[in-house]
Amino acid sequence: MFQPHSLLWHYLDAAPCILLLLLAVIIYRRSLHREFPIFLIFAIVQGVTMLALYVLNVTLPLSWAPFWWKANFVHLLIEVALKFAVIGEIFSQLLKPFPALSKLGKLMVRIVGPALVLTATWIVALSRPSQFAPVIANSLRLDLADYVIQCGMLLCILLFAAYFHLAWGRLASGIALGLGLAGSVQLGTWAVWSNLALSLHQIHLLDFVNMGVYHVSVLIWFYYVLTTPKVTRMDKLGDDDDYYDDRDSSGQDLSGEDERQHDLVVWNRELERLLKR
Repeated sequence: MFQPHSLLWHYLDAAPCILLLLLAVIIYRRSLHREFPIFLIFAIVQGVTMLALYVLNVTLPLSWAPFWWKANFVHLLIEVALKFAVIGEIFSQLLKPFPALSKLGKLMVRIVGPALVLTATWIVALSRPSQFAPVIANSLRLDLADYVIQCGMLLCILLFAAYFHLAWGRLASGIALGLGLAGSVQLGTWAVWSNLALSLHQIHLLDFVNMGVYHVSVLIWFYYVLTTPKVTRMDKLGDDDDYYDDRDSSGQDLSGEDERQHDLVVWNRELERLLKR
């Protein structure tokens, strides 16, 4: 059951690809791509490339394994770039109502980003030497660096949002939850694999854990996409009007719904004035 090319393996390898493509269709039909266009691209590209890798895996002879790993390495490079773009999209949605705070967030990313890259490089350098072929070893190292940076960026955004009491949108929180779950589990299984002498069967079990958790992450995205209200242009204009209608000419919030949110709006306005000086 927990062996490559078993029935469970085929399901866990193919199902997320199909679900991601279906998810992209739902995102487009519900007009959620207006707020998260990069996530739509991520779902399409990830679904197509993973499905192509699955088809190659089950159709190519064993002698073509090096070609598959090279294709997988290219897929990982594309996936890493898109995931970081999605994380940036989540952060920009959080800071969208607060332009001055957005500048502070960009400064944080410029500082934390290179620090995480250096940390990931250091962890990869200290990891146990791989007994696999170079193309496989490079793919595994890229995976490790990817999840170190991914988890680090998501943690920084979470702490930043908690400190300033930023309100997470429903879909933004769902996307972050799925990415965080998959990244943290992958990071944990890598730590187990690199520090313990595991048998081949135990390594296969870790692969199944990673595949199963990624499947759960896709289902989480499905749930949040389906439960997020459909976005229309009138809704978007109405939200902008409500934001400004609740404030008088001096910029004071008259709604009184959320004291913390009002304090953040005032803080953002004062920071904008300071930056313009």
